[in-house]
Amino acid sequence: MLYFVFTVDGDWSQYYDPALSEEKRRPSLQKLVDYVKEEIKVTEALKGKFVHFIHTSPRARDFFLRREFVTLFRQIMDFQGSLGIHCHEDDPRKEYFYSDQKRMREVIGFFCEALSENRLKASAYRGGYLAFSPLTIPVLEENHIFLDFSCEPGRYLMHGSNLVSDWRGAPDNFYRLDYQDHRRRGSSNVFEIPVGIYVENLSLAKIQSKAKKLKKRAENSNIIVSVLTHSFNFGNFFERRKIVKALKILKQYGTFINAEEAHSKIVEEEKR
Repeated sequence: MLYFVFTVDGDWSQYYDPALSEEKRRPSLQKLVDYVKEEIKVTEALKGKFVHFIHTSPRARDFFLRREFVTLFRQIMDFQGSLGIHCHEDDPRKEYFYSDQKRMREVIGFFCEALSENRLKASAYRGGYLAFSPLTIPVLEENHIFLDFSCEPGRYLMHGSNLVSDWRGAPDNFYRLDYQDHRRRGSSNVFEIPVGIYVENLSLAKIQSKAKKLKKRAENSNIIVSVLTHSFNFGNFFERRKIVKALKILKQYGTFINAEEAHSKIVEEEKR
């Protein structure tokens, strides 16, 4: 069987542009609220089953814990969706802190506690720029997060002399993360679900082609991969229409599930 987990990273496009002033790089409350509302509307076609990854970063540490967003996040969970934490522990193009375990522990712990206080729960994690360090694995376990969605198999991203993200040699299906090397199968309690379809990086024809290949692979074993896009794409009519078309294509080849369902299926698979 082929399963897709539709995932939306809750970012805004200005965040990534170091040429902008600090003020212009900050998120707009109304725009981001509208983006999340569009996510909810579009995913009605998936019976609400998707993962919204809540952005947190030095630039917007608790911006998305405002009442307006908390209300929408509860709606996502009520509609069978899931929530995740999307840590952008970086100053884009300048500094990256994903290997600083103390810092990651403070950030993830703070955000999980804040969500809990608002009767919300994070079921998954994804690093900004798809960055990940094995030092984050124990931190996720401590916070009862047992799914990571940071892997894009083969990805190797450098910004200048900074290594941002490295998934060379990583499996292209779900696996337990290794405590020493996140690109290997291991014995941790955190499962990796890799990106299978990166919507904004592919044409609709390429999306269909990849879906066909995944479906063929799934004839012999269960495949679970994520479908990736970003909140800011929901603010653009043409990008939003592309997402809708992509989801229609993918529904012909696989079944969409939420994070909790993905975890249950992986645990069942391991018992066989």
